[in-house]
Amino acid sequence: MALFVFLAGTPLWASDDSMATLDAEELVFDESRGVAVAEGGASLRYQGIRMYADTLEMDTNTNKVRASSPGSRGVTIISGGKVLKGRSAEFDISSNEGVLYETDVALPIEESESLVYLKGDRVEVATVASARVKGWLPKKTGKVSEDTTIGRWEGVTVTTCPQPHPHYRLRAKRLVLIPDQRVVVQSPQVYIGDHLLFTYPFDYPVDLQAHRRDSGASFMPKVGYDSDKGAGLGLSGPFMWEKGTLDITVMGWSRKGLEWGARVEQELRPWLRIYGETVWEYESSSDEKSYRPSWGFVAQSEGWTFNGRWTQREALKEELRAGTSYKTTLWRMPEMELSSPWWQISQGSPREYFRFKALWGRYEETGKGLPEIERLGLGGEIYGKIDSPVSTWEPFWRLSYTDFRYDVSAGEDRQKVTDATVGAVYRSPSGFEAGTAYVRRWVSGRSPFVLTKTDKSDAWDDYDDEELIYQKFGFSLSDSFRLELRGAYSLKKSTLDEMAYQLTYRKNCCYSWVLTYRDDRYEGDNWASLSFNLTAFPDNVVKFGDNELEDPFREPEGLPGR
Repeated sequence: MALFVFLAGTPLWASDDSMATLDAEELVFDESRGVAVAEGGASLRYQGIRMYADTLEMDTNTNKVRASSPGSRGVTIISGGKVLKGRSAEFDISSNEGVLYETDVALPIEESESLVYLKGDRVEVATVASARVKGWLPKKTGKVSEDTTIGRWEGVTVTTCPQPHPHYRLRAKRLVLIPDQRVVVQSPQVYIGDHLLFTYPFDYPVDLQAHRRDSGASFMPKVGYDSDKGAGLGLSGPFMWEKGTLDITVMGWSRKGLEWGARVEQELRPWLRIYGETVWEYESSSDEKSYRPSWGFVAQSEGWTFNGRWTQREALKEELRAGTSYKTTLWRMPEMELSSPWWQISQGSPREYFRFKALWGRYEETGKGLPEIERLGLGGEIYGKIDSPVSTWEPFWRLSYTDFRYDVSAGEDRQKVTDATVGAVYRSPSGFEAGTAYVRRWVSGRSPFVLTKTDKSDAWDDYDDEELIYQKFGFSLSDSFRLELRGAYSLKKSTLDEMAYQLTYRKNCCYSWVLTYRDDRYEGDNWASLSFNLTAFPDNVVKFGDNELEDPFREPEGLPGR
């Protein structure tokens, strides 16, 4: 049965868009009260709104609708392509405003198979124009139609876990959904299972746009260990506005006291971001703390990347080879870098790729007494995997070459660096993994930043010949824990330069913890880090500690299909 109703205030010659259509198995209209009651598979259609429930009651005098579904079906409201579900609802179809109770919704993440699940006690819905008046939204939002429906949840949980009892979730008193842009959770509590970890002091954004998923800050406290600074504990948090973020970090170290930093980033175009940053940070080679500002831009389009950055008093820690890092204070005024996409070498080589790189900059290293030096670097890189008749074996290789040219009046003015890696990884059906990689570097010339002509590097960009064997083993300790061991042995010095240990905890489909410890056998520059990885956001890892392991087994970033 269907009932067609012209809404109050609508002239008789109104278009079809102004007419509400009510359908149900049984429909009763009380003409004296102007109330229609639809029961049994009831549905309402009005302009871009669709509503489905077991029972719908519509007051034609006020244009108010009450919907209820005590069963498992629930109440469903579809508006602007967005779906909201609840147990009951009160809705004004003429203003597109209303309230749903015991709601849940699944939001797709752009260019991803993952979903963000929201569940709340109560959700208010209104148009963008009305939400601005109510103060739900910041003064600026992205390009969203004023007629788009905005939701504000109360008593809400947020997760990407599809299980009925989520393995992790954010719980908050209030949340605002900006369709196709982001979910803003206000001061959420972070739960792992049923255990409360902490309460986050800022608004936490969950971005729904693919090109901005890497711009969010972590929602975890920061912990770390550094051989120069000792143990550290701190907190970082984001503030967001239209296409921009402000990340603030505060960290306390057992040996070097307080450090802090702030970074602001703004998206000007989908392919262009600018940023500015300053930190109050300790640098070990000068044994002092200082303000260290930096700023720049990142442009990315169709696989091409062009970066520009300026840094002052940068606390640089450069890994020149396994077990050897160089620490200094550096000025980049500026540095520009261009890299091409990875291209397939040929149709007959579907797993072999190449790309080109170019770099230019002006640099000054503190404490050397040298003038500013200009450097130009041109080179390329090739990477491939070799098809193996045995599926458990995966051979790979990598070759890179960079020709650095320096604008200096005396001394070395050129340095050519060639790196080659060949190796193989074995993965058994039981989960055991073993890998071997041979790494060779050839260097011709030296950096003009070098002051002492010794075998040991004496500059931030001075590379030496090296010949290394990397060996790794990985195996499961239990259903939840996995251990990986990796070592780097120098064939040139006949010494074990580095050992790395990674313990991974993965008990469910949603997240994993990875504890990494690096034992520097050559210089004693040891460090530890802890990372938290959500399966739904594999490219956005929450990491406690800023160090990275040199891993010759890892695929390069940006390969097609990654």
